[in-house]
Amino acid sequence: MTHPDRELIKQLELATTDLVWFSEAEYPIQVVYWHDADNFTQDTLLQQHHYPADTKVAMPEFSAFFAVATKQETWHNEAEQAQVVRYQTLVNLMTENLQDIKVYLLGDIEIYAYILGITPQMAIAGLTTRIVAT
Repeated sequence: MTHPDRELIKQLELATTDLVWFSEAEYPIQVVYWHDADNFTQDTLLQQHHYPADTKVAMPEFSAFFAVATKQETWHNEAEQAQVVRYQTLVNLMTENLQDIKVYLLGDIEIYAYILGITPQMAIAGLTTRIVAT
């Protein structure tokens, strides 16, 4: 991993420490990194994580994916407000440091989410978590 990417990965890891994605179950958000953006495709993602080739893949817009997590609501308590600010910071960190960010939702009920973009060093970096939606 090149030095500029190492710094970005550290920042992503700090931003996601103890941060969970809320769905019907709570899963941690983890940082992912691949060295070679040139050879990265949706098929690469499926193969590297041993998903069948016919896995259902949805690709919502990056901003739409994070819309609920980054929106302050009047009914949020202090902890929820702090969580929204953390998500806003995370989204800003990603948009400022990654190009061509894509969201891949793999599967149906237990969904594996990958939010990935291209680093200035032409690698793939981003986040992964699981979402349960019945």
